[in-house]
Amino acid sequence: MNDDQIIKKLSDIFIDTLGVNEFELSLTMDEISEWDSLKHIQLLTTIEAAFGIEIQFEDEIEMISGKLILNKIKKYISDV
Repeated sequence: MNDDQIIKKLSDIFIDTLGVNEFELSLTMDEISEWDSLKHIQLLTTIEAAFGIEIQFEDEIEMISGKLILNKIKKYISDV
């Protein structure tokens, strides 16, 4: 799976889960008021299901921007 395919899936997940109008890698947890701790869990759970991965807690707490999420997903996909 290439970056564009991952970003497309992430875009759909962010729009559905957080209600953002448009997904950008530069988005951060601090910029989106809806992205609270509960939504973070929902976001990560949806990402795990969509990509068939299981994210470790240490990575979950670091996944606070679009770019960091992309990089972590790429790490898990390459480990499979």
